[in-house]
Amino acid sequence: MTKVDDCTIQRLNALNCAFYQTFSESFSLTRAAVQPGVKKALAKFSPKRTILDVGCGNGNLMLVLEESKFAGYYGGIDFSENLVQASQGTFQKLKGQVSFQAEFAIFDLINSNWHAFPFQREWDVICSFAVFHHIAGQKMRMSIFQNIHDLLNPESLFIFSVWQPQNSWRLRERFVEWNIVDIDEDSVEKGDVLLDWKAEKIPQQRIGYRYVHIFDQNELEYLADKTDFTILESFYSDGKEGNVALYQIWKKR
Repeated sequence: MTKVDDCTIQRLNALNCAFYQTFSESFSLTRAAVQPGVKKALAKFSPKRTILDVGCGNGNLMLVLEESKFAGYYGGIDFSENLVQASQGTFQKLKGQVSFQAEFAIFDLINSNWHAFPFQREWDVICSFAVFHHIAGQKMRMSIFQNIHDLLNPESLFIFSVWQPQNSWRLRERFVEWNIVDIDEDSVEKGDVLLDWKAEKIPQQRIGYRYVHIFDQNELEYLADKTDFTILESFYSDGKEGNVALYQIWKKR
């Protein structure tokens, strides 16, 4: 596997950061509904006390927690200030209907200091849906998974999903060449792809670009083992094909 250098990692991270700041409104509009895979994953446990939402986006996870009568503490982090504000807005709309406390913070998984994590507590469950396919470099992904491991209570759960865009012909049509963002194809890893975004049409179409890493089962098994997790369950869900996201439930060893 090609080793991604630090400069390329920073460029890919900056590319996605710019996308989610620039297109946060149109992106959030396409994520109004909770994905079926998220509901299926969360139905497998009953969080009692604390749940951390890594990459909280517009806060849709709280809609599921509200349905399940969660009465603990929810923490939401995202590197996009606009999406953190959207998540706060979701909680404000739910206030009066929910029994849980919520707190939010801007936190960049790559560039922020994990030793100064904004919430000083251990977590019973950490969720991260549609986030890790935006993290460039296997070494960086392993480091983040290790940091997540350290935030969890003993034998607690880490539940996440990663994109599988190769399973959808609609998403495959959005793959574009790396040179469009002035990145050399030879400098990225196997499984790294670039997708365009054309959801904004008024007043004129703006095109955005996102970096995505396509995980396979072998890579996830390797990362789980190296960061001291046990894989409890793995399944595909979402999209018209029902397989454009891979969900896994890990347990801290």
